[in-house]
Amino acid sequence: MPKSTFYNLNEEKREKIEKALKKEFSRNTFEKASISNIIEEANIPRGSFYQYFEDKDDALKYIIGNFLNDEKKQIKKLLIEHDGDIFYTTLDLYSYFIDRSYNETEVKLFQNIINKLRNENVNIYKDIKRSEFTKIKNMDKDNCCINTSQLNIQNEDDIEYMLRILTCILRAEIIDVMHKKVSKEERKRSII
Repeated sequence: MPKSTFYNLNEEKREKIEKALKKEFSRNTFEKASISNIIEEANIPRGSFYQYFEDKDDALKYIIGNFLNDEKKQIKKLLIEHDGDIFYTTLDLYSYFIDRSYNETEVKLFQNIINKLRNENVNIYKDIKRSEFTKIKNMDKDNCCINTSQLNIQNEDDIEYMLRILTCILRAEIIDVMHKKVSKEERKRSII
C-alpha cells in the first residue's frame, strides 16, 4: 500500500495520481503498464512516484484497495437501507456494479487487474478480501448489522461463508455481463 508521503498529499494531487494510475492500468496490462506514463499523466517527477509507492505492484494494490473500500461503503449503505437483509443488499449491489461495469474504462481496469492476479496466482486480492469480509462481518459495531433472523446461521463463521458465496455469484455475473455485453436491463431481469 502507499507510503505515508502519499497520504500526506493534498486531496487534489492524490486524486490526480489515482486517475493516472487507473488510466494506465486500464489502457495496458500490468506487464505493459508504464511508470513513465503514470508520472507523465500525473505530472509528477519519477522520484515522487517512488516516494509514494514501492513499485508498480504497490500502486496496483492501492487501486484494488480503493475498489474494495468503495465496495464496502456501498454494502454498508445498502445494508442500512434494507435493514440488514443481505439478499436485497446483494441484488442492489449487483445493480450498482452492473451500472459501473458499463463504463469502458472501469471494465478494462477490472479485466486487467483480474488478468494480473490470475496470471501470477497473486494473493493480494484474496488477502485484502479476507480482511474485508471480517470488517463486513463485524459491521454491527458501526450500527449496521446483517439481519440473521431469516437465515439458518449456526455461528459467526456462517455469515462469512454466506457473504463469500454471494460475492462469488455476484462477481461471476458481473464478469459474464462484461464479456457478453448484454444490456444492463436484460441482465438485471435475469438475476432477479
